[in-house]
Amino acid sequence: MTYRALISRIPATAVVCWFSAATWPVAADDRAASLLEAINREVSSLYEKSRDAVVRVHALHRPAPGGITLMPPRRVGTGFFIRPNGTLVTAATIVSGAESCTVEFHNAHLMARLLGCDPRSNLAVLKVDPPNRETPALPLGDPHDLHVGSMVVAIGFPYDLPSAPSVGFVGGFDIRQGRHVFPTSHLRASCRLSPGQAGSPLLNARGELVGMAVAAHAENDCYALPIDAAQKVWTDILNKGAPQHGWVGLEVTEKSADVAPAARLVVAQVFSNTPAAQAGFLPGDTLLRIETNDVHRLADLMNTMFYRQAGD
Repeated sequence: MTYRALISRIPATAVVCWFSAATWPVAADDRAASLLEAINREVSSLYEKSRDAVVRVHALHRPAPGGITLMPPRRVGTGFFIRPNGTLVTAATIVSGAESCTVEFHNAHLMARLLGCDPRSNLAVLKVDPPNRETPALPLGDPHDLHVGSMVVAIGFPYDLPSAPSVGFVGGFDIRQGRHVFPTSHLRASCRLSPGQAGSPLLNARGELVGMAVAAHAENDCYALPIDAAQKVWTDILNKGAPQHGWVGLEVTEKSADVAPAARLVVAQVFSNTPAAQAGFLPGDTLLRIETNDVHRLADLMNTMFYRQAGD
């Protein structure tokens, strides 16, 4: 049988399928390569547009009496500008209690004034006065637009190296890290936090600021304070000189998930001489809502209270 006769006996659909199967892996590889190249270009462009707003922060601390200390006298971290007048934020663990702080900006070391710290959220506000220059501020994004799997980019100064981007993905929104309870839910992202990168900005795929790296988690993850929570803290510090955290004087227990959601948060203790005591709360009471916000989990309660001001 000739080759032509053999081909004539093969159904047309089989020929199409045979050629498709033979060429599909090549097409798939091409698509994957094109996608990776596009991501590479986007991350590089995002980094170039954002890098000038990210700075290295140096803090000099007085040695502890007796020369014994768990923290080095010189601490280095990352910060980023939030206003064009030289106002920036960084991690409070870097600068809290420091004798002096300097910021590297455009190859200059600028003396920085510490305007305030909030140990609860691990955020500090600094101010520098760059000569004849405005400071580039990162645009704010909405962390509530993120979901598990969203891509994020952290920019920081690892060790004594130049700044670099670290690409990761949102892995969750956690209120706890082990036994530590955060004051509000934090973003958990697969961006490694090396020494020198505490205080790094976390950006979304559009280059908008969605968080600040405040804690390392495991080996290759970090926790970031959502930027709306960070903005609440730095606004308090800039306007009132200190964070204004709301507090009602309750200790609350969260019951197991097999309990109806409306009955999970139970008052365990009411502290004396507090707003809760004055309002008549009693141990055993169930919390249902705060203003118009339903509260079914500890995270609901913590997140709602974090954004309230003292006196609300």
